[in-house]
Amino acid sequence: MWKKRMASLMAVMALCGTLAASAADYTILEKTNKVETTVYGTTQTGSLNDRIAGLDTLLNGQNTVDGSIQDKTNELYKDVYGNSGSDLSLLAAVNLMQWQYSGQITEEPILLRVENMETGIDGKPVTGSSLIDRVHSLRRSLLGNKKYVSQAVTIPAGTIVTMKILEDLNSKTAQEGETVRFAVAEDVLVGDVVAIPRGMEAEGTITNARKSGRFGRDGKIEITYHTVRAADGTPVALIVGEKTKEEYKRTAGAVGASAAGAIILGPVGLVGGLFVHGNDVQIPTGTVMYAETKDTTDVVGFRQNGTIDDMKTANMAASGVAVSEAQDAVEVGRADQHSSTAHEGVTPVNLENGSEKTADEQTTVTIHSSNDNVTGEVHE
Repeated sequence: MWKKRMASLMAVMALCGTLAASAADYTILEKTNKVETTVYGTTQTGSLNDRIAGLDTLLNGQNTVDGSIQDKTNELYKDVYGNSGSDLSLLAAVNLMQWQYSGQITEEPILLRVENMETGIDGKPVTGSSLIDRVHSLRRSLLGNKKYVSQAVTIPAGTIVTMKILEDLNSKTAQEGETVRFAVAEDVLVGDVVAIPRGMEAEGTITNARKSGRFGRDGKIEITYHTVRAADGTPVALIVGEKTKEEYKRTAGAVGASAAGAIILGPVGLVGGLFVHGNDVQIPTGTVMYAETKDTTDVVGFRQNGTIDDMKTANMAASGVAVSEAQDAVEVGRADQHSSTAHEGVTPVNLENGSEKTADEQTTVTIHSSNDNVTGEVHE
């Protein structure tokens, strides 16, 4: 009896520990690292007080945040990531402006993105103003009197995400471990809220690459999707699942594989001849590809013309920031700079039946040439 009571007590303690851990907030240092990575592209050096003061001056033009170092950190953290409902966070506002300005939302630091938009509009970056004022000025230039507000929404699991590949791929030159960049081709809406804006960049990894060889061996490329960011920066995991296969089937059947620009999934009986180059796989820039959301995910989107907890939404957005250390960073002013992003594997989909796979397995899109056709498959 005593052992049973102790076991029950330990189980309750373990559960409470799990709940406490899951509800834990980021530390002051973690919040500072994330904000600096998002704004500058890397963490900064110096004392924490100096780093917080530097962020405050950059964002607000002067040291305007009062209170303890924790209070100061929280205010700056919410300025960058928190969406209050009546307005957008700094990160969401910059995403919105890139969505309107160029149709491509990059992973570059906020400072660089703002400078690039200012240069594109006015011919040079703005100096002498706070970053927040510069963003407000850009919003007026790009949006005029249009008012956008933030709203918390839930993206259901299995939501189709249509993407276009951003660079050519060829099985002759593709390398295992190479990153493949995509951009969302169509807004993902939840009601009238833009949850994942068109132009938001996503990434995958080539997990297997093989060029054509002797004895009729065809070229082959396998791509594993990772995550795409929502409007507020929250990472949304992507997989190839049953709805993805149906989307390939629908687009190929309705307008033909060539018009759809699809990578065809062999196991569902579809074939296409769009990317054949001899026996090697050639995937041109702009090719349409599909994925679907792995899990039901809470995000904050934006809509034209809501009040929610801006600290909660700040944590959601900051969860996707992979901190880049100062010594590993490149100069922020370089136009080709991208912030570092960590990715996780995805749970696979069984093509033969509905049985579940373990979380350690991965789903990949397999693309290979076969005589006059290029086919693809989901590789377990």
